[in-house]
Amino acid sequence: MTYTKRDDITALPGETVVELDTGALVAVKCDIERSSAGCYVVATARAIDLEGKPVLDAAGTPVETSMAHNYPIELMDEHSARDCLLAVLGEPTIVDRQWGERRLSRASIRVALAAAPYVGRVDAGAVL
Repeated sequence: MTYTKRDDITALPGETVVELDTGALVAVKCDIERSSAGCYVVATARAIDLEGKPVLDAAGTPVETSMAHNYPIELMDEHSARDCLLAVLGEPTIVDRQWGERRLSRASIRVALAAAPYVGRVDAGAVL
């Protein structure tokens, strides 16, 4: 794994803080709800600083990601929540859920953090 749990940083209730191998701090949580097909799993990740405050992108928006997946009850197991949490951390998932690179990239807090300095309005006149 390329992250370490951090118990010394305060986050919101229900969140666990991890430090990525890049040094970035991320608060993660996962909720499971009943759905018509079985269970709806939603994992979220948000970049934070040492005080637990949100890290903002260049446009002033908190850097956050999520991964939601509806599991038929027969596929719900001990890996379901873990896989969604690993996906938002940008880590390899345990079970091949066939989510695809694009979906995993959209869920990854690592990708969101890498993109954070570039977001916002472009001065088209200056660029062209």
